[in-house]
Amino acid sequence: MARSVADVVIVGGGTSGTYLAWRLSEAGIDCLVLEKEPLDMLGTRIGPFHMEEEAFERFGIPLPEGDELLHRLETITMWSPDHGVGIAAGLTTLDMDKPTFMRRLHAYAREAGAEILQEVEFTGLAREGGFPTGVTAKGSDGEFEVRCRLVVDASGIGGAVRTRLPASPWFENDPIADLDTLVVYMESWGGLEGEIGVDINSYLHFQGWYAPSYGDELIVGVGMPASPEAARNRQQAFAATLPFKGEAVTSTSGRVPYRRPPFSLVDNGLMVVGDAAFMNKPFNGEGVTSAFTACRIAADVAAEALGRDDLTREALWPYNERYFRDQGAKFAFLTAVMPAVVSLSPDEIDFLYTVPGIFTPEGTQALNLEYELKSDPAGALKSLPPLLKGIASGKLRLHSVANIVRMGMTAGAIKKLYEDYPGHPVDFGAWVEKAKHLWSKADRARHDYFGCLLREWA
Repeated sequence: MARSVADVVIVGGGTSGTYLAWRLSEAGIDCLVLEKEPLDMLGTRIGPFHMEEEAFERFGIPLPEGDELLHRLETITMWSPDHGVGIAAGLTTLDMDKPTFMRRLHAYAREAGAEILQEVEFTGLAREGGFPTGVTAKGSDGEFEVRCRLVVDASGIGGAVRTRLPASPWFENDPIADLDTLVVYMESWGGLEGEIGVDINSYLHFQGWYAPSYGDELIVGVGMPASPEAARNRQQAFAATLPFKGEAVTSTSGRVPYRRPPFSLVDNGLMVVGDAAFMNKPFNGEGVTSAFTACRIAADVAAEALGRDDLTREALWPYNERYFRDQGAKFAFLTAVMPAVVSLSPDEIDFLYTVPGIFTPEGTQALNLEYELKSDPAGALKSLPPLLKGIASGKLRLHSVANIVRMGMTAGAIKKLYEDYPGHPVDFGAWVEKAKHLWSKADRARHDYFGCLLREWA
């Protein structure tokens, strides 16, 4: 029988929900995690996944060993569409088996005192006086209720808890739209022949990549808005451009969010983390370590609020403030500006790869580790003459430059707004109105670009 009382109920036993349960349990908080899938199935659709080595120490996670660690990758290479130029950057990344990593996280959470129930589906939220008082869930023995003081939605992209709340000025309950998602389609290739780059290889135009998989196989994948069929078509086109051939052994696909997070991640007695809060990295779709950043903040704030027995939105508000003023601000900028960059034509991207200072190893490292688009001022100055020549010769369309400048200005304004995220809910309403105005511009541009991609590849 499931227990009837806990301090915190976390809906979702994936990476973010389990990591949060681990951290809260270490702080002495009584946590119950509800996961609708069998625990052994978590991560099996993905298989291999990547984490930067430095993230393990940052988040207090022991390094993987044995069968969990598939490959140690030392570089990431950003390629021009014509394969004429590859910019390699040092970035130590661990290629791991996701199901084994998940089992390890579950073990850490349980050792710290958390309870994890599998094949239990969240069915509703009990509320009194504007606060959650518990959740209802359904398992193999039927429906049951758990009373609690705090509910955390870590249920993934569908936001099982968030979308069931009544709409309010404080909290958004809208489900994610198709045009706010990327479908990631991947194939694992064997029987490889040809020129294969080392470690991780990335292609801006297709939002494509290839990297080691299990054994001697390679993962070849792309991201594509909204449509699984279009994602498969785009992956086949991308694969045809690669300087090697192989045979698809397995394939898989899944959706990741590509939109801003809700303007607030808290309400009375409620927090949202991970994919349920749309926290994926805007430049590659990965969401594990970015969610861990949010979970670490959420654990600190929740533990303090529970210790004071104050679960009001005011008490939980520091989670908003600390997340959005740092990682959230950086991701907001990238979410707004990246569609303008990746919408460049293959010929334009090929040209930019020949311009000194545009694509650099230092810039690749900064994007992946600091989530910033950085360039050396002296290098940027040197790039100006060849950029002007490129515009004059037609290698770089003036329309493309204008689009990047326009969206860069909008993205910069969004980032500045998030860096000034309100420190108290009393100022939230005015902040939201400014944010809505800016995001309307960014969302319109992104949806227009996504629509063009769908017409091209569907």
